[in-house]
Amino acid sequence: MDGSTASTSSFAAFAQALNQSKAQPVASLLDAQTGLAQVFASACSSRAASALSGMGVGPRTIGFLDRERGTAAGGEGVGGENDDDGDDGEAWELEEQTWNLIHLLYAERLQRASSDPSSSSAERVKNPYETPFAAVQDLIDGDAPLSELRIIRDWLSSTLVCTHPVEVRKGYWPFTKNRLRNDKRTTSTSSGRGGSAGKGLGLGKAGGTGKGIRALDPDAPTREASALELEDGIYEKALNRTLFEYVRAGQLDAALDLARQSDRSWRAASLRGALLYWRPGLDDTQELTEPMGNENRALWKAVCRSICTRAALDEYEKALYGALSGDLRSVIHVSKSWETQLWAHVNARLEASIDAKLDARGAWWSQDADSTFPGTNDVGAVKLVELSIPSVGVDGVNSSSGDGAGKKAAGEPLTVAEELRNVFGRLGQTEQHGIQAQSNHPFRVVQKAVILDEVSELLIHVEPKLAEMRVTAAPQQYARLVRFFAHLILFLRLLRLERPPPDVVCNSILRAYVEILEGYGEDDLVALYASSLGPESATESYAHYLKLMDVNEPLEHRRAALRRAEEHHLDVAAVARSTVAMIFDEVFPSIPSLSDFAMSSFEAGLSLGEERLIRAIDWLTFHPLTHFDAIVQTNTLMRLFLSSGKVHAARTLLFELPADVVGQLETIAEAKPDEAVEFVHWRSFFEALNAHLQYLELWSKRPAPHSAHTRVSKMDTHAWTTALSNVVETARQSIVDVLEMDWLKIDGQADAAAAMLTIDDERRWVELARIRQIYVPELVFRLHHMLFDTSDVLPGNLAAVLKLPNLVADERHKLYLEFIGASGSQNRLKEYLSFVRAAHLVGLDRDPDAFRLASD
Repeated sequence: MDGSTASTSSFAAFAQALNQSKAQPVASLLDAQTGLAQVFASACSSRAASALSGMGVGPRTIGFLDRERGTAAGGEGVGGENDDDGDDGEAWELEEQTWNLIHLLYAERLQRASSDPSSSSAERVKNPYETPFAAVQDLIDGDAPLSELRIIRDWLSSTLVCTHPVEVRKGYWPFTKNRLRNDKRTTSTSSGRGGSAGKGLGLGKAGGTGKGIRALDPDAPTREASALELEDGIYEKALNRTLFEYVRAGQLDAALDLARQSDRSWRAASLRGALLYWRPGLDDTQELTEPMGNENRALWKAVCRSICTRAALDEYEKALYGALSGDLRSVIHVSKSWETQLWAHVNARLEASIDAKLDARGAWWSQDADSTFPGTNDVGAVKLVELSIPSVGVDGVNSSSGDGAGKKAAGEPLTVAEELRNVFGRLGQTEQHGIQAQSNHPFRVVQKAVILDEVSELLIHVEPKLAEMRVTAAPQQYARLVRFFAHLILFLRLLRLERPPPDVVCNSILRAYVEILEGYGEDDLVALYASSLGPESATESYAHYLKLMDVNEPLEHRRAALRRAEEHHLDVAAVARSTVAMIFDEVFPSIPSLSDFAMSSFEAGLSLGEERLIRAIDWLTFHPLTHFDAIVQTNTLMRLFLSSGKVHAARTLLFELPADVVGQLETIAEAKPDEAVEFVHWRSFFEALNAHLQYLELWSKRPAPHSAHTRVSKMDTHAWTTALSNVVETARQSIVDVLEMDWLKIDGQADAAAAMLTIDDERRWVELARIRQIYVPELVFRLHHMLFDTSDVLPGNLAAVLKLPNLVADERHKLYLEFIGASGSQNRLKEYLSFVRAAHLVGLDRDPDAFRLASD
């Protein structure tokens, strides 16, 4: 991944890498160059470089300078972030290092788990003449803890770059040499004047001035307990520090080269003793073509450990040889950060383990005079036990073995995992140099869990703390950590581990990350990560995201959002249904109950809740699989709206339903006929109301009566009367059709009492019965008043008014029952009969004879 990732959000950069890796085999996920964790690390590296370059420093220098100086920068938590993760360069560096460690250790563990046990070093025939170089390789390859220790040390070395490079200065102690030359010249002059015989350079401290060394050999400062000239002393200390940092960073070649260029070939020769011996023809190693290394390396390491105990030596010189020999105390003394102290412990344990296994292995290179290996003898052999010195073990106690290995209470040696756990515990309690604070940094906590192979336990510990973190941590810090843990979970899932983290915990963290993506407006990524949840969780998570979309979002945008679910292999129908269910559950309580009934007019505006409910149905209209659900949920909303008097909302919902959904009523009727019948009844009802509304509009435009000031032509009056007659007849017929069709009397209701109904079914029948009691009388009243009000213009309508009670009383339809509430408290039949009585009286007043004939 190149630097262009810095121009996009970290969310998008990680998503791109994840999406490309989903179909790859496990081997590709762990590729040294293109592995998924490596790609994540590359994305972090680009952002770290961008953040640190903006601070006017190199991409690596400042973070590690702070750590080397012992500051706790970022030690309490991830630093501030801007937008999608901020510009905290050190946090990016730590995350990069964490991903690198994850890649290295999981590649090793999976490769070892899948390897053939018969190929292990324990079962291979050993070459009796193999070199130490080949033997160490064989030991590490055959020992999983040792192999992981080497990986951890190499990983730490890659992060601990040299932060104090010294300039190359030609000449060996030039200032001290000049002083000695001047002292010699002065001594010679004094001798020529008849003075006493002077003491030359070889006389040492006794014949000197008592100020500074009197010889130029490397051991002179220690032997004479004297100091170099100030300039030489400063440079020597700086050189020792640089050489130590090169060795700690795994750059022994750079240290050798610096020693030679600084005219300290003897130092380079002493450092070359760290190289393992190898000679062509003794084993199968093919990397080298010439003999190399130290055949007496065990003796050399014993001398190095002896050097580390000399108080007169410079601390970095002791740390230099301590790093090469595996001495812990000398390296810890100059280690002032979490990483450097961990390196010291790991290095000591690794070197001690290798030495112990080499000694136990026994071979022709053995330094033990008692060795019985064929071909060895006592010539030049040294009993190294005589050179052994006490050293500090990883658990902080002295160990006379010099191998840095701690001991259990019962005397058994600690395993590597147990020692590392003790090391981390000790680092977590070391307040000096701010190491305790550094150890609490979230990414260092993750590194510890990865090293100890306790990632599942860490995730179990982190998951319940997410709610607290969301409140107490900065939003950018929370987003960074949840993003990391989410991708760690997905990485582990792709590896198909034998002991994966618990799905419940993982899904909870992934759901939290989906919520973060929603909050940051990363709409294109939500479906990708929601699909990583379990089927039910994925559906619920993405439905939650769709639920939060603005009701005013264009229809095409919402359609595209649902389509993304299909692109990431989510169940589109399930997502759409879940989205609607979530919206209904949230908004339904805000709609007035049945007891709060108050009928609205068609002109009333939609409330936010009503609009959200109506727009929710759109999610069911985008895919053919949910068209049936669209009809069912429309019926549900129609019952809710009409039972609470929201006629305007019900009308809007019904007539905004797409034609392709309505066109599938016949297919829907085959699957669930009662739902199709109910929908048809809603349409008939609103067709009747619309027809009545047209009548009202036309009636409001009736010509004014003739007066001295207004004159209406007979032609206009005739046209209006004709139009009124047509509109009234259409409205009358539509209303009568609804009244005669047993409106909302669904066949399923007949068996409701005998059937075992669900709560939803019972609620449905109650709502339908309630709606009939509200709107059947309403339709009758509207028809009555329309016919009665127009009877003076259309005389025949009065007779129709008087015939309408016959329809209400017809036992085939039993409309009269709808005028009486279930408890008898809402009896509107008296009100209707009063209107009928008034119509009869008007008819008698107008033309009694004609009225009687019409009534008969």
